[in-house]
Amino acid sequence: MNTHMVHGALISTDASFRESVKQVLGGAEHGVELSVEITVACTEINEAQVEELRRVALDLVLLDFERDPTTGIKFAHFLADLDPHRQLIATGPPLSPDLLLEAMRAGISEYLPKPVTPEALRSGIHRVMRKLGWVPSGGLQPAGRLYALFSPKGGCGCTTAATNLAIVLHRLTGKKTLLVDLDLELGDTMLLLGVEPRFSLIDVVRNFHRMDAGLLGSFVDRHESGVHLLSAPDHVDRAEVPAEDQIRTILHFVKQHYAYVVVDTSNSLTPSALAAFAEADRILVVTNLNLPSLRNLQRRLPLLERTAGKAVRDRIRIVVNRYAGDDVISLGDVHRTLGMKVSWTLSNDYAAVSRSINAGKPVVLNGKSRYTRDLQALGADLAGLPRGSRAGEGAHLSWRGLTLLWRRLRRHREEAEAW
Repeated sequence: MNTHMVHGALISTDASFRESVKQVLGGAEHGVELSVEITVACTEINEAQVEELRRVALDLVLLDFERDPTTGIKFAHFLADLDPHRQLIATGPPLSPDLLLEAMRAGISEYLPKPVTPEALRSGIHRVMRKLGWVPSGGLQPAGRLYALFSPKGGCGCTTAATNLAIVLHRLTGKKTLLVDLDLELGDTMLLLGVEPRFSLIDVVRNFHRMDAGLLGSFVDRHESGVHLLSAPDHVDRAEVPAEDQIRTILHFVKQHYAYVVVDTSNSLTPSALAAFAEADRILVVTNLNLPSLRNLQRRLPLLERTAGKAVRDRIRIVVNRYAGDDVISLGDVHRTLGMKVSWTLSNDYAAVSRSINAGKPVVLNGKSRYTRDLQALGADLAGLPRGSRAGEGAHLSWRGLTLLWRRLRRHREEAEAW
């Protein structure tokens, strides 16, 4: 068990519910310390109690809506505003679908209708603990790496790069990889993969209050390459556009279940894109060597720093797509203009990339493409592998692969001895 203790708060007038919570949290497998207990309804909380909720660094709050779910939801919203990373579990009377959706948007991760059995309470806490990065039987689960791809201008090839990078990372390492399409209006990753998604990100948002690894698995689509896809919706009503904190919570959750998460964002600084930047280990800015693209990028970087914080620049890496080597604008010009060096270039292999897009078959599945070679180098750098690593080298060899490798080594040895 990890030695870091998760700090929790309990707000309820219901003595039996409070006792159930204490019994469940008393189990050593959860590692939760009840730091704050308030025994009045949320409508009667005084300033001193509010100040305590502000002062204590709480990871988890269990909130009883009592007989007033509407006020309880408003109070949950207040708690979430105090700390967006705080996980909230609520209980109370059965809620209508509209109220349940409103509760989820207020930041409630789990809603447990009364009467709450110890089993339901334990399962709910278990799911929330996983969102906090904990596995009850074994402590902290290492989070995966998240790479957010962003382009300052449409048509730079950002979606193609994101889709193919996800496949490269999976094939190089053999580890679970998820591609998330956060271009909620014009997402095209499913077209590039040639799949017809059964569900989308919006379904995850709607059901996040009961999300666990199994439910997440039912919402993603599996591509033949082994990559999983969480698709953008075909269309989204304005009322259902997720808030930045909702997207950030979802991305934080999926990082607990995948070694690599590749996020394709839109070419605007939307709340979804900002959420991806906040959770990203690296932000890969895809651009072309032309004046419109570089001008847009030059204007977007200061805006990105104002919205996401100046520290975001440390995580940004520039990727020049459609690089020919003889462009009028050089890589040095990009460095001088932006004050940032180009980290990677992707060759201008227009014919191969266009064929792959129209066929719905990712170009990296064709190992002969120059674009594939460059993207494999990028993926190897991100995965910490030597450049030149081929797809599958990070995965365990099959018995057939081991046999072929052994035969090849034996043949080389015999030839050397004969020589």
